Amino acid sequence: MKYVIISDIHGNIEALNTVIPIIEGEKPDRIICLGDIVGYGASPSDCLKKIREIADIVVAGNHDFAVCGNTSIEYFNPIAKDAVLWTRKNISQEEIDYLRNLPLTHSENNILFVHSVPSEPQSWEYISTLGDAIEEFSFFTEKICFIGHSHQPAIFYEDRMKRHGIYINERLELREDYRYIINVGSIGQPRDGDPRAAFGILEIDKGNFIFQLKRVPYNIGKAQEKILKNGLPEFLAMRLAMGK
Repeated sequence: MKYVIISDIHGNIEALNTVIPIIEGEKPDRIICLGDIVGYGASPSDCLKKIREIADIVVAGNHDFAVCGNTSIEYFNPIAKDAVLWTRKNISQEEIDYLRNLPLTHSENNILFVHSVPSEPQSWEYISTLGDAIEEFSFFTEKICFIGHSHQPAIFYEDRMKRHGIYINERLELREDYRYIINVGSIGQPRDGDPRAAFGILEIDKGNFIFQLKRVPYNIGKAQEKILKNGLPEFLAMRLAMGK
């Protein structure tokens, strides 16, 4: 069984279109999207169309729910808020309805998929540190919880003695007696200092779990040009090249 897990596309069709052929080349059994299809980038409708074509399961992200009105934008910073309001005007009512009806979590094959945190998915809290992860392990029973939201790839683990740690490996064979929280990073707006699109691959073979993080360069300049042309905040274009 092979899963491809993608997250945080954020209206960046240039990144998504570059990644899709690589994903298809992996011949996955399941493609799971962890949300935030829209927000920040200038091609929300194009990204929605593509994700609906390729993904077997999509869970909601905070920007998805903000655009459709399921989540308040009061806590959004001014730049994110501007992007949400712009996105609302640039997608169809049918697409808004699609976002409104996305589930917050999905579980299968001893794996939980959620955008933010398993404890309260719609609180939109972050798992950014080992301390954050330690608190969240008690809120799911599956072997693996895949997350996005922070745009920063990471692998947190808990062993059978409740000891915890973090890996930064790009490829890791998961241990039978460990549980994991894995952040697959972001397709459309990485924030770990590497501007390449990121996504994850999980292979399950005879009870063995192997995770791999993939990084893919794409045409950042074209994505930046679209953001500026559409009157979105300049910072949203600049940060793509910085990976921050």
